[in-house]
Amino acid sequence: MRTNKSNPRYFAIVSFILLALPFSCKQKEQHYQKWETYRASKTAAQYSDLKQINKENVHLLQPAWTYHTGDGGERTPMECNPIIIGNKMYITSPQLDLIALDATNGAELWRFSPSDDRQAGGVNRGVTYWSDGGKGRIFMPIGHYLYAVDADEGILVDDFGDRGKIDLREDLERDPESLSIALSTPGIIFNELLIVGSATGEGYDASPGHIRAYDAKTGSFKWIFRTIPGEGEFGHDTWNWIKGENYGGTNNWGGMSLDEEKGWVYVATGSPTYDFYGGNRLGENLFGNCVIALDASTGERQWHYQAVTHDVWDYDLPCAPTLVDIPWKGGTKKALVQPTKMGELIVLDRYTGEPLLDIEEKTVPPSYIPGEVAHPTQKFNQGIQVVPQGLDSTYLTNISDSALAYVKEEFKKYRSEGMYTPPSAEGTITFPATRGGMLWGGASYDPHEQIIYVNANEIPMILQIAKVSQGKFVNEGSENISGYHTYMSNCVNCHGADRGGMAEAYPPLLGIGDKYSREEIKKIISGGKGVMPAFTQFDALRLEALVDFLLTGETPEESADEIFSGIGVDRYALNGFRIFTDQEGFPASRPPWGTLNAVDLKTMQIKWKVPLGYYPALKERGVTDTGTQNFGGCVATGGGLVFIGGSADEMFRAFNAETGEELWKYKLPAGGYAVPAVYEANGRQYVVIAAGGGNRIGTPTGDAYVAFALPEGTVSGSFD
Repeated sequence: MRTNKSNPRYFAIVSFILLALPFSCKQKEQHYQKWETYRASKTAAQYSDLKQINKENVHLLQPAWTYHTGDGGERTPMECNPIIIGNKMYITSPQLDLIALDATNGAELWRFSPSDDRQAGGVNRGVTYWSDGGKGRIFMPIGHYLYAVDADEGILVDDFGDRGKIDLREDLERDPESLSIALSTPGIIFNELLIVGSATGEGYDASPGHIRAYDAKTGSFKWIFRTIPGEGEFGHDTWNWIKGENYGGTNNWGGMSLDEEKGWVYVATGSPTYDFYGGNRLGENLFGNCVIALDASTGERQWHYQAVTHDVWDYDLPCAPTLVDIPWKGGTKKALVQPTKMGELIVLDRYTGEPLLDIEEKTVPPSYIPGEVAHPTQKFNQGIQVVPQGLDSTYLTNISDSALAYVKEEFKKYRSEGMYTPPSAEGTITFPATRGGMLWGGASYDPHEQIIYVNANEIPMILQIAKVSQGKFVNEGSENISGYHTYMSNCVNCHGADRGGMAEAYPPLLGIGDKYSREEIKKIISGGKGVMPAFTQFDALRLEALVDFLLTGETPEESADEIFSGIGVDRYALNGFRIFTDQEGFPASRPPWGTLNAVDLKTMQIKWKVPLGYYPALKERGVTDTGTQNFGGCVATGGGLVFIGGSADEMFRAFNAETGEELWKYKLPAGGYAVPAVYEANGRQYVVIAAGGGNRIGTPTGDAYVAFALPEGTVSGSFD
């Protein structure tokens, strides 16, 4: 059949296609075919349209190259999601060096380290790239500094900040020397602004977690949004302020997303500190545990949604919300999806903050800890429930009769009245707990199918708190500063009141003097190590007192009823992070303990749910499909695949995005507790993941980045 090209309708159709196609392709390439931003796009889509690797050929996938950073150490995490600019890949190492690689073969191009004598190590999940059309630069956080590094040469950009760096402790309206601030997840670029959150610590002495913006070219400070509202600011009246008390946390530590067309940045915040006791911060505590929409140009609040009120469970919102366009009442709704530690995907209108699903406000159990006033209600059914909420006797382990019998007896010892049962003296079972539900790995969003993919944990924990035997809290500058008080206010969450740690995640401190010298201990405290943050705010006297306590274990002789000088409330501390387990150390809940999930946003229902990983010891007994505790995130692709590491068996896997069937797996040199990146270079598609291991699960530490591709000569399919 011939087309009549003189027909006006023909020209109208052709004109529409010619006008629409370049825009469509541009948008598609910008958002889904490149990986130039943490989590793939500023919308936190964590998705790639590339489909050279697909369901039909993924079984052929093999390592294309492996790069070892060479600086892995004891318990050093490596959680970086690489970014790729052209054929250059930018990664970070366990000791927080910034490294540029040739993305086609893994060859090192340059390596940046700010100094030779710094205390190395820490958590870093990625870096930020910016260019004004000229030379590009990489923004790399190390400790309390944010560096600007030339993307081509790996040298400092001297005209940024103070000779190439800015001090993140500044611009917070407090003495910088009294603050401990870091940046574990990269910031986000809007026009010429670099917007950042922070990691603040989780103890009583934590720094405030305000959101800030800097000029990406000069490093000059531009705006601040106070997540702990100042006097006269919106939300200030939701706190009960006590003179002399420190108010910290409420920080955005899991990254941000950006609606560039609207000019709004979306941040998700964690709990105010202290995480597990709020007698010093009674009230609703805005803007803790909130999704907040801010004008990216000015920092002005547009709306907020608080998911947990007066949090005492460490139910941080752990990652940036993912921006989505979903079918809604015959049209399309611009929305966002916020993963939570409570195991829900909260779905909000992107421009109003209104929930798109029905929410219930229910009465929750009270706290029996003196001074604490738990909020009487919490929100339930906030979104799409991915994991069970609240552990009862019907959901205990079924891996063996002996495990069930043991767990049943243990279960009777603790308080367990639902997900929002406050921490207690006898111990409270929380499920899900501070380790999720969902964590910082975020969600992957297929914009064509409106499917969200997310990995989750189903791990019960025990929150047991006790009054700190403060002794006498003396003034700064005194030689009698209590090292015990400093420990209980800053270190007890991870290492426990008995300094016994949690073997798989946090090392015991008993006998630390047999392992490190006094000077080495001081250096670790001041500079951080592994997942432990740097406590730069301790002056010399406080640092010496803390080291004395760690070496001797001596506690104050004064009565536990004494309170801190000038502060009218007692303090309570968590007796370390404790997973509720059976007698062998496996989770006390019924498996699966780790899952990968597909959620259809068209129906707001789970499409499929599969176990993620296995424990070899249980598999040998025929106990399979348990899943494992997992960290990191997944990535969906146009090839109909979902890639994910994350599990304690150290496997990297590809799943069928339609059905959840496992199609391929590969044993990494160490656990892949990071978000993979998907990219194309010289006509070949790659999938790369950091195999750093050692991240809170207790598997061996590694230092490798492994990139996978189809064997050359066997490539089938295309990129788009």
